Amino acid sequence: MKQAVIFFCLVQFQAFSQGIVFFEGNISSLKEEARKQNKLIFIDCYTTWCGPCKWLAKNVFTNVKVGDFYNQHFINYSLDMEKGEGKEFAKKYGISAYPTLLFIDYKGEIQHRYVGACDTATFIGVGKQALDTLNNFGFLLRSYQNGNRKPDFLAKYALACASVYYPYNIQEYFTTQCDTCLFSEMNFQIMERYQPNIQSREYTFVLQHADEFIRKYGFDRTYNFLCSTLIKTLYAQMNQKDFKAEKYLNEYLKSLTIKHLDFWKTAFITEFYGYYKVKQYSTYISQLNNYLEEAYKIPDYFEKALHIAIEGVKNKVADEALNKQFIEIIHKYEKNLNNLSIILSIIEIGIKAKDKNYSVRMLQVAKPLITTEQQQKEYNRLEKMVNEL
Repeated sequence: MKQAVIFFCLVQFQAFSQGIVFFEGNISSLKEEARKQNKLIFIDCYTTWCGPCKWLAKNVFTNVKVGDFYNQHFINYSLDMEKGEGKEFAKKYGISAYPTLLFIDYKGEIQHRYVGACDTATFIGVGKQALDTLNNFGFLLRSYQNGNRKPDFLAKYALACASVYYPYNIQEYFTTQCDTCLFSEMNFQIMERYQPNIQSREYTFVLQHADEFIRKYGFDRTYNFLCSTLIKTLYAQMNQKDFKAEKYLNEYLKSLTIKHLDFWKTAFITEFYGYYKVKQYSTYISQLNNYLEEAYKIPDYFEKALHIAIEGVKNKVADEALNKQFIEIIHKYEKNLNNLSIILSIIEIGIKAKDKNYSVRMLQVAKPLITTEQQQKEYNRLEKMVNEL
């Protein structure tokens, strides 16, 4: 009898010392079980090809603390969005990114959402927020559905929708904002998240006031917003017959009054050819020559533009000949090289170009600029690679 009690206790201990226990059954029976137990439902919305989904299942769902929390507070369910009931479920709840961690009640109403893989502490935090009925996504959603259209609320709701990939017509919010309001941090954040159409008032306003946005939010942030938004438009036009990016861009820009127009035109074209879905790197390198020439005319832009060009080539272009071609372009700007990070990146390009003489010369330029142990380690790593050429 004593042994039986010990065995029973051991089984009970193991049941509570494991990861998440997932409910087996269809969605209808899942909701009924949630109703009986008066719990919310957590649904792991995944696909078989999703790497982060697999990582989450292996490294987070199996965690003991995660299991203790989720098994206590939720009925847990795992659903492939491309099979069986998952297909309709994905349509109904607008699941378009994976993994989506969805929390609903037994009636099927959304209580909370989270998109992406995360560590155990974050995942438990997501569950706690789902249980917080005054601060979860469902609270915002119900407030919107009940007619709340105050601008401050819409801004908060728009950012929440963007963070969980929930559909929202952002123009509803922007109609509440005047032109000068677009300079606000909140509105720039929203534009960054939603990337409004390049024909929109919002995008045009940023483009025509780029210098002011750069002074307020920095070159990199403004540049990334303007380029990434326009590039996606160009890419969407590529399947059209006789499409030429330069022609499309000229047509778009000709009616706009833009300071530093030639710089922005070359930036857009250059970034388009280097876009990871386009990858026309030969044209990308040749366009970088025009891009840097235009940037050089604008002292406040040049160092940032040079850094963007160098990092772009370092991270995108593997071809030896194209790296050599870029080195030839960079020659004329060597007197402007006083940033150690930029110089170390140029050395990497020199290594890919298998140009030992150039790389050695750049190592000599870099050496006096080293001030930290980490910089010295990076220098030593590159020096070893140069010596092996």
